[in-house]
Amino acid sequence: MKNNLLFVNQSQEIIQEFLEAMSGEELEIDTTDNGRKAVALLRTKKYKVVVTGMDLTPFDGAKLIAHLNQYFPKIVCIVYTRRLELAHLKLLVNERNVFRIFQKPADLKGEVRQALMAAFEYFDLHDAQQQEKLDLERKLRLGRLEMAELARTALSKKGKAELAVFLQTILKAYAGNIKITLSTKEKQMLFWYETEFLSRLLENEFCDLNSLETIKQKLERMCTKAEWNHLAVVVDRIEQSL
Repeated sequence: MKNNLLFVNQSQEIIQEFLEAMSGEELEIDTTDNGRKAVALLRTKKYKVVVTGMDLTPFDGAKLIAHLNQYFPKIVCIVYTRRLELAHLKLLVNERNVFRIFQKPADLKGEVRQALMAAFEYFDLHDAQQQEKLDLERKLRLGRLEMAELARTALSKKGKAELAVFLQTILKAYAGNIKITLSTKEKQMLFWYETEFLSRLLENEFCDLNSLETIKQKLERMCTKAEWNHLAVVVDRIEQSL
């Protein structure tokens, strides 16, 4: 998705100043001087960033930001306004999800441009994390189906029972920790742990606590201290469930 933004300000003069300041950037910029038109544009196009003033009519900046928070929480919001009252400032800081606040005159080519670049990076990072979470959930669903089919066709009665118990515990552990912020490397090592355990289970039709401890120790050696502090929470939960 290309870096794009919606610039909302009731002053055509400010809109032109902003467009001129950003003319050298590879940005896709839409503008409007009306809060309701901004809402209409948000319904027809996906934006990474919205830069809005506060003095808009008939749908003011506070209402527009509240609309963003409720219906488009992924969009990064920046305030750039000619007049910023204390009541507005308190509202923006305490109740609204606003990335940066600027009052005219601000350095459009300097600090405002830098804030925009940071906002695009922030959007991309959170979008990637959301996609990673969805991919992980999809892999869990596929893994559960594949392992269930394997258990039905390839294992003895005892092996099926033990595999079913293990899958339930490890999938619950994964599901319970999807919201924990793990790095890509940590998630890869967590998948390695699952694969190693399943391999031993499938080869021997059982996996006792000694085998589990061996895998755990090997995983710990693969990790830095910080990585192990994150992964140990999941591993311990699996051990406690077996």
